[in-house]
Amino acid sequence: MKTPHISVITATRNVEQTLPALYDSLLKQSSENFEWVVADAQSNDGTVGLLRKFSHESSWVRYISEPDFGLYHAINKGLAIAQGQYYVVAGADDVFARDALLNYERAVSQSNADVILARVRRGGRVIGGFHPNKSWVGHSKVFAGSHSLGMLFRRALHLRFGYYSPRFPLLADGYFLKNLLASNSVEFMDADFISGRFAEGGVTTVSKLQILAETWQIQMMTEPLPALQMILFIGKLIVRYPAIARELLRAKKAKIAHTLTSERD
Repeated sequence: MKTPHISVITATRNVEQTLPALYDSLLKQSSENFEWVVADAQSNDGTVGLLRKFSHESSWVRYISEPDFGLYHAINKGLAIAQGQYYVVAGADDVFARDALLNYERAVSQSNADVILARVRRGGRVIGGFHPNKSWVGHSKVFAGSHSLGMLFRRALHLRFGYYSPRFPLLADGYFLKNLLASNSVEFMDADFISGRFAEGGVTTVSKLQILAETWQIQMMTEPLPALQMILFIGKLIVRYPAIARELLRAKKAKIAHTLTSERD
């Protein structure tokens, strides 16, 4: 197999129900110049069996299955064995559009950018866009699309800026992106195509308090006005307090229920 131009990186853990759809979308790609690297966290369902089957069927599938410390640790392990000059992250329940990888290749050839930002379908809408002037608000305002499916990175960027940081279990991608932006030496291209369908319901859609805390830390580390970031953090905390309170109440009830069940057992 020749060296692929793009590596698709996926972290998995017990995803036998959703993984076949992602694999099928890769089978149907109009480009053949890619590989799929899967870092599995020792799944105990049928995930590893599927990966073994996929790798026998398609020479462009490679996987490892071993313990990890979360999503971004798994992605880092995938990056360590990837061979593509560029890479895109795909969740195990995401699906690529047929021309996604070909459109990424075309965007790179047209611009030679370090990061290509595409549009992504999420729920009933299309998200995307690049707004560097909103850096003071947060990375999600700058990069309005999705790290999964919607961003193609030059893999060599990690030699300059490091891998995804373990300091941010939910938003290591946001910290990486803010560092790229702050360097003023990385070229971004906002591309007008839809790369696929991003699945709802991931961990970053439910842990509101931790997301808020990680966002504040990232802003404090990457923005020049810490006082402004403190004011923004307090404002966001006030606005989102009802949702955060409900989240904490659900967590407390779940903990009590678990304790009662354990005591009965």
